[in-house]
Amino acid sequence: MGLAVIINPGEGVNGHINALGHEPHRYTIFYVPVDNVPTYLDQAAALGGKTLAPVDISYGTFAWMQDPEGNTIGLFKRSM
Repeated sequence: MGLAVIINPGEGVNGHINALGHEPHRYTIFYVPVDNVPTYLDQAAALGGKTLAPVDISYGTFAWMQDPEGNTIGLFKRSM
């Protein structure tokens, strides 16, 4: 399977389905819209979380972070 983009016409977060080609082959990440990705990553780190992947994309910024129990959560800030 290649990349499939899920467009949300409203104010929510777009999504995608992607095959990584390596472990984990199947996973789910929930994205939370935030007003400032670095601020939330810093707050998560202060509480024991860690940043996995901050990325700027053409229509915003997203990041993956892990909570202290190893759960991965996505953060998203749409560019204006």
